[in-house]
Amino acid sequence: MNQLELKNLFKSSIKNGHINNNHLLPFSNSQNCEIKIKEEGYFRNFDLVIALIYKENKQREFCYSSAPNQIEDEYGDLDYNIEQNIFMRMQQFTDFSKKEKCKIENITFLPVEIKSDDDILDERLPNQILNAILTFGRSYLVIDNKYVIKRNLQILKLLPTTIIGYSGKEDYFEVLSTFNRFIMNGMFNIPKRSFIRLLVNNNITNKISDIARIYQSLVILEQINQKLVYNYLFRVEEENLDTEFLLKKEIDFLNQFSNFSRLPTEKTFMKEIKRLIKNSKNHLITDFL
Repeated sequence: MNQLELKNLFKSSIKNGHINNNHLLPFSNSQNCEIKIKEEGYFRNFDLVIALIYKENKQREFCYSSAPNQIEDEYGDLDYNIEQNIFMRMQQFTDFSKKEKCKIENITFLPVEIKSDDDILDERLPNQILNAILTFGRSYLVIDNKYVIKRNLQILKLLPTTIIGYSGKEDYFEVLSTFNRFIMNGMFNIPKRSFIRLLVNNNITNKISDIARIYQSLVILEQINQKLVYNYLFRVEEENLDTEFLLKKEIDFLNQFSNFSRLPTEKTFMKEIKRLIKNSKNHLITDFL
């Protein structure tokens, strides 16, 4: 089976609710949401991008309709900290909500990569999964019969993606492995203990109030950087980008940099790098043993 055939079967499976062992994707309960499927989404970076548009104020009620001890299993991944997700990926949500005329809090994006028996699994797959995580916070991988066998599946389960396999019969699929974690901002986080130790060891400050103020400033910079990455990713032309995802407090924070009397220049950095290179020449290999 080629990729187009597998893709069409998977779309049919979504429409008919034929995904077994499914406690993650609410396709079988489509009366609660409208499903939009875009092929070759985000400038051909994903085979499919599925958008779930929940009915007015229904998303949270739907996701938390199960018993308290089952909240994490019943579509919990799809509703994880939705305010934070919108805050960081505002460009995606606002663009889509304007087009579909819906509220941004009722939108969930699902990026899907399709691997048929004709496809070869190579080093591109981890990159595709990473792109999905950076863009949407989650990743889904649909695989054909050849890759459902135990040996291949054990390797694929090591990847941070939810795996859905084709059963080989009609349009029936099955969730084989669940990566039920929404990637929010882990790679951008500042380690607090290491940061405090850095300030103290370099005699910058040992006052808790100063540390808290410096740390909060870096957190805001970290936050702005993260939003730039999430909202600019896969855009064609930077000239067409909106800057509405920056809040007023973030803009005011950036304006404060104009009042700094002295900022490190590239020349200063180069001097420091040359000094480090020169000093490193005096090290022996035994110094590191």
